[in-house]
Amino acid sequence: MAQALADAAVNSAQAHRVAPPGERRTAELIRELAAGPAAGRARLKAPEDEIEQLVTAHPDGALIPSPAGSGAGLTGDGD
Repeated sequence: MAQALADAAVNSAQAHRVAPPGERRTAELIRELAAGPAAGRARLKAPEDEIEQLVTAHPDGALIPSPAGSGAGLTGDGD
């Protein structure tokens, strides 16, 4: 009996969906805000990948340490 009542409640809730005002626009804003940091990370990763390729290709690349948190600053040539 309890399972039948629970099933009926779920079915009823799914059948009577009410969209509150602004729901669609709120969802769009959340989607846009969520995409922002991901795009920012991609923009930051591109130069990091380029620096890594340059250091790897350089004859002295093995001499340049990469301790955690050091970032690209250690590879700068002072310009």
